[in-house]
Amino acid sequence: MFKNISTILIWSQDWKRLLNWYIDVLGLKPIEEINHPQDTGVLLEFAPSKTWLWIGKHSKVKGKNKDKYRIMFNIDVDSIDKTYKYLLAKKVKILAPPFKAPTFDKYFITFLDPDGNILQAIGPK
Repeated sequence: MFKNISTILIWSQDWKRLLNWYIDVLGLKPIEEINHPQDTGVLLEFAPSKTWLWIGKHSKVKGKNKDKYRIMFNIDVDSIDKTYKYLLAKKVKILAPPFKAPTFDKYFITFLDPDGNILQAIGPK
């Protein structure tokens, strides 16, 4: 019945600033924009992928994320070391520098977007 996650939605009071960060830092490609009083935002594509990211405004979202540890998502990368250097050069706030997963042979970097949402890069060293 449930096949896969199609879209991750991130709502923000300052959604355009957040959108620009995801385009600039993560290199995501905008594929659709909606400007409607009750539905405003941009759909971004991880290329190539079956998962999309939606950045938009929501009338009930104000300020930055107050509980940033509740939800995070992982992004596959080719090299944790290269990704870490790239994120530092982009002045991204790092929560945890590269570390090995305790239960399998992958590495992680934990970092924040401008609204305080947690993301992790995952991949080989």
